[in-house]
Amino acid sequence: MLAQLKSHGLEFDQKLSRAFEVSASLPDIEPEDQGFPDSYLTLALYRLNTTLTRLVDLDEGRFNIFHEYKLAPKCDPTTVVPGERLCLVLTEAARLAEPGKTIGVGHFLRAIAAVTRDYGEEPAYGFKNQVLHSTFSIETLMWGLGYHAWTPLADAPKVRDLFSAIEGKEPTEDFQYLMAIEQGRIVFRPTSILDPYCIEGKAGIVRPGLAVLTHFKEQYAGVTPSELMELEDLINDPRAREEDIQSFFEKHPQFFRRWDHREVFPHVFLTREDTGPLIPDFLLVDPEAQRATIVDLKLPQAKLVRRQKNRDRFSTAVTEARAQLLEYSNWFEERGNRERLKERLGIEIYRPHLGVVIGSSSEFRDAFDRQKLMATIPDVEIVTYDDIVARTQSRLALIRSAGR
Repeated sequence: MLAQLKSHGLEFDQKLSRAFEVSASLPDIEPEDQGFPDSYLTLALYRLNTTLTRLVDLDEGRFNIFHEYKLAPKCDPTTVVPGERLCLVLTEAARLAEPGKTIGVGHFLRAIAAVTRDYGEEPAYGFKNQVLHSTFSIETLMWGLGYHAWTPLADAPKVRDLFSAIEGKEPTEDFQYLMAIEQGRIVFRPTSILDPYCIEGKAGIVRPGLAVLTHFKEQYAGVTPSELMELEDLINDPRAREEDIQSFFEKHPQFFRRWDHREVFPHVFLTREDTGPLIPDFLLVDPEAQRATIVDLKLPQAKLVRRQKNRDRFSTAVTEARAQLLEYSNWFEERGNRERLKERLGIEIYRPHLGVVIGSSSEFRDAFDRQKLMATIPDVEIVTYDDIVARTQSRLALIRSAGR
């Protein structure tokens, strides 16, 4: 579907792109339709604080496989084949967007209303006062507003009122941004405007305000370009301390996506009876997969490789980081330690994976040189800051391509 849209020079606005990404699934809805249904996009738009969210309050407990993408297996957005009903809606949405090339949330919702009305309803033979609609989206709205999915539009005033309200809304919904200063740096945070409001103070003075919703990375795009720039600035700053880098990753743990864990805990105290506690920089866990990773941070400017005649090896900074990580790992050999930590984290960790983020990939001569050095310490994963930046750039490029 994305390839077809691109071939016609069409693209979704940011909210519709994100709705498609989070709802890309493989439904099993034969014989009613084959392929991705329009209702999956409609429901995702409802959950992403769009015009639809502000116009209607749906009872999501009534949805089923036809109208709930969480019940279908996920798939790559680039492989999605649209169903017949979705094709009708997108064709109408593209017409509404003319002469522009961006199909917005408003165009899509108006297309739902237009296709529902213009293509009409067919009698559901054998069922009294029920009809078959031309879109799955209207069935989703019917369910969510308390009707039966196959209620005629004429008998659903709430749905008719919603369609009328959609007509007057802005067609395109992109993310707005707030500019802020954090730790001396100008940063941009994506938001959506909710509604204006007023607060009356004790003296009777009414102060106007604007309610906004901030979008957290794990909810809509993993990492934003502005956050990637923040990391790059930090990496290239010779004055940056390990404390600064620790603080950045605590605020933006999504940069640890390469390890694919569900929870990230900074500075977990691994208590010991005879000496002080061990405190790794980060402990990443996935209770469902029963796996964990300890990650320690070193400076981006730290030297990685020591070159000597006929002998190349990792630097002292790397070997010291490895020794520190192995000490953390040894702590988990004691059953009592594992059980005490399980009470806090909900997972019993044994022999966690070990990783250190340090230095620059430019110190490796080539890919083979890197593999050869890595083989000398197979018990610790060496990740450079360049690796994190490159992986994030690849992910952002994938997200952009999925939205075009």
